Amino acid sequence: MFGLVEWRGAGERCGAREKRLGGVRFLAAGIRHGDGLRAAWSLRTAARTLEWYGVTQTVFPRGFSAYERFAARGIVPVDVRPLREAAAAAIARRVMAQQEIAPRRATVALCALRVTRAYAAAAETLAADTRYLQLCTAQGGWELSQTLRSRFGVAAPVLRVPEGADIVLCFDDAAEISAARGIVLPLGAASLRVTYGGERAEKCGGEPEQFLAAWYASLALRAEEICVKRVAWDQSANIGVER
Repeated sequence: MFGLVEWRGAGERCGAREKRLGGVRFLAAGIRHGDGLRAAWSLRTAARTLEWYGVTQTVFPRGFSAYERFAARGIVPVDVRPLREAAAAAIARRVMAQQEIAPRRATVALCALRVTRAYAAAAETLAADTRYLQLCTAQGGWELSQTLRSRFGVAAPVLRVPEGADIVLCFDDAAEISAARGIVLPLGAASLRVTYGGERAEKCGGEPEQFLAAWYASLALRAEEICVKRVAWDQSANIGVER
């Protein structure tokens, strides 16, 4: 079960209760606004309650900053990396649209230590309309390259590091991208901010991406249902590519 930390107003009890949102069960624990003793007590109680019930991943309110109070008890925000990996092709396409890069003229590099299901799905999706794909991976790259050639007629070279890519998608932190050029998008980085379409998560009160990640992990959200509306990234990591 996932946790849900939510603000409770004056007169509302801060106790925990089970809630079903988007078809997924959450244990919702209330906290109070402010810096006073009651607010501090509510944070401590919420963290203890979630720990007692064995919750390790939680959806937090928007703008929440006291993560360390929960991390001390082994409770962290819902991992958004699997969600972003499932939406990797959509993220790359949205960045292309924002930067006015035509897919038929673009080079996209996919970086990871090994080919995973999400990695292969992103490669197959991008192969449909992207000019060049580069598979920067140490395990499974050759097999995927052969699949892309036979199914889509795409020649996707297997490289150690990206070469002249417009967009570099990093599926894990250990991928070799030190020499990468272009727009570097580490899918697990906090500096990467993804805004999604749809109102379902917006109406639930918590951090929308964390809600979507919880639904995706619980199989209540399919990869094809993920709609990427906007992407923001660390501009300082960009290195120009001469075309």
